[in-house]
Amino acid sequence: MTLDRPDMARVRRVLIVKLSAIGDVVHALPVSAAIGEAFPHIELTWLVEERAAPMVLGNPYLKEVIVLPMEWRRRRFHMATATDFLRLARRLRAKKFDISLDLQGLSKSALLAVASGARWRYCSDWPREIAPLVERRIPRRPESLHIVDQLLDVARFLGADVKKVSFPLAIPPEDYAAARQILASAGIEKDRPFAALNPSDGGGGHKGWDPVKYARLATLIRKDMGLPVVLIGGPEDRDVARIILSEAEYAPADLIGKTNLKQVAALLQCASVHVAGDTGTAHIAAALGTPVVCIFGRTDPVRLAPYGQSHNAIHHRERCSPICRRYHDTAPLNRPQKCLDPPPRCLDAVSVEEVFEAVRRVVSERL
Repeated sequence: MTLDRPDMARVRRVLIVKLSAIGDVVHALPVSAAIGEAFPHIELTWLVEERAAPMVLGNPYLKEVIVLPMEWRRRRFHMATATDFLRLARRLRAKKFDISLDLQGLSKSALLAVASGARWRYCSDWPREIAPLVERRIPRRPESLHIVDQLLDVARFLGADVKKVSFPLAIPPEDYAAARQILASAGIEKDRPFAALNPSDGGGGHKGWDPVKYARLATLIRKDMGLPVVLIGGPEDRDVARIILSEAEYAPADLIGKTNLKQVAALLQCASVHVAGDTGTAHIAAALGTPVVCIFGRTDPVRLAPYGQSHNAIHHRERCSPICRRYHDTAPLNRPQKCLDPPPRCLDAVSVEEVFEAVRRVVSERL
């Protein structure tokens, strides 16, 4: 079936709906750049949840960013939330959007797209829940294997000629200055190479590497390469950080919970290498051009490795065969949300030595 395509010369306002999570929002940033470059007359608005909003704020291709408060998640069935939703719907309809692009593909994002009143409602290739009932799915190209390329197929469908993948991730000067100050307080002066480790499990689902292995890795990086190591992450990662700090022979600088998201981005742009699992900072670092050694368990590195750096993704998904094969070859609605055999053997099989060798390689290539 051929999808109707709007006349982009007549389109004036487009709403992008990509609410969360942090890494997922980073993946969608090139869509705004592609549309903004192809159709500079269009006013782009982005609807995003509060936690991921820093990844969108300051984007030069956006006319406006509308931020949904975190309270909506906590009290989604409360009457006050319904009232807020109606108020937001009136605000969206007043803007008279021509097109909504749902890059999330869930019920909550689809409802917001409907509430916008946009005449043309599209979603990307994997709609779930009610999204396929109220939006038109834009199929991905067979060659679009990575999630970034799959999302860019939405821009291509609208007529954007994507010659270069650009991540418009804006970092204000004050956040650069704050990041430099934080690094200096950890003993890392300007222009000194260092490694940034994020031991977060990426929001759960058995995606986190063993913190004792992170401790051994931090020791090797400091002892054998002479690079200082910093730990980054949110307040929820403090328990893991304590294990690393207690187990490491050369304790890394603990910056867990001491930076906001823009400062983390600035810090990652300064780093020589970033080591993490399938979590938001890995995708932020890749968007900024920093080498990322990414440790994968159950998630598919072909689709979700830091963009342009699949060669630096380390995994042993063959250890879980055929479970992982079934996980990734079935339709999205049938995919289990957690590993079927925790702790995942594929993640446990990743050794400190192979991660360290990858770190040594990417740092030597950069320095």
